[in-house]
Amino acid sequence: MNKDDRFHGNAINILYDPGNFPAVLKNGTRTVLRNGGVPQEGNLTDHLIIFEKLVQQLIPDESFSGIGIIDFESWRPVFRQNFGALSEYKVLSFDIEKRRHPIWTNAWLQKEAKKRFEAAAKQFMEETLLVAKLTRPYATWGYYAYPYCFNMSPSNRRGPCPKEAVVENDSLEWLFNLEDNLYPSLYLSNKDSIKDKVKMVEGRIEETKRIVKHLEKHKNIMPYFWYKYHDAKDFLSKEDIFSIFTVLSSYYLDGLVIWGSSNDVNTKGKCIELYHYINEILEIQLKIY
Repeated sequence: MNKDDRFHGNAINILYDPGNFPAVLKNGTRTVLRNGGVPQEGNLTDHLIIFEKLVQQLIPDESFSGIGIIDFESWRPVFRQNFGALSEYKVLSFDIEKRRHPIWTNAWLQKEAKKRFEAAAKQFMEETLLVAKLTRPYATWGYYAYPYCFNMSPSNRRGPCPKEAVVENDSLEWLFNLEDNLYPSLYLSNKDSIKDKVKMVEGRIEETKRIVKHLEKHKNIMPYFWYKYHDAKDFLSKEDIFSIFTVLSSYYLDGLVIWGSSNDVNTKGKCIELYHYINEILEIQLKIY
């Protein structure tokens, strides 16, 4: 927790969509391509200049030694993983290649789109992290949500991460070697049974530990945990908190990022509700953890 409960402070700083990452944005009914839309069309230098200035502005203390989190979720550096709401990045990448190579087959276009997207995505994420570490070198840095696992999803109701995701995580060794902290996301679904929630958490922690085990240097594992259900916005039940914290305590992790939205405290009533929840439920479980 930061001194005086500040959003940016001495202990932790989360940078939301920082710099000028390429992204496909919605403006009402219009689609806007920010910095080229996809990484292979983006201006990396422009992004890094803006990002460095933002880090200096939001973290003015040059000796800051807390944890820094880059929360960028517009696209993922593994081409296949841009599915669902992110599928437009694959479509745009394919269309770009079709314009560049009008006589190529669809198979060739897909292969080239993947190749160029992933190469540029790596460059953007790698260089951004390097700038963060050079600008505030005493901090420990990492990207929110990595490694991804995709377990206990509608299409995969198993605890372990799918083999495809494991192979893809191995291909991201460049990212994990550069990060100081890994922040897997452990947001719970209200629809899942306690057993399934536990399986989700175990699968993601196991995958993170597997990755860290094979890296060149020790990395901190600091999962992201929200005190509300991501699909219901109700506070987590006492039973769920107890079950998940019991699992987490068995792994000897380096820390836990307990996240909350500004929408959780934008009225006096919500603030009072959160205050009681923390003091009567969450704090008790944290002491045990």
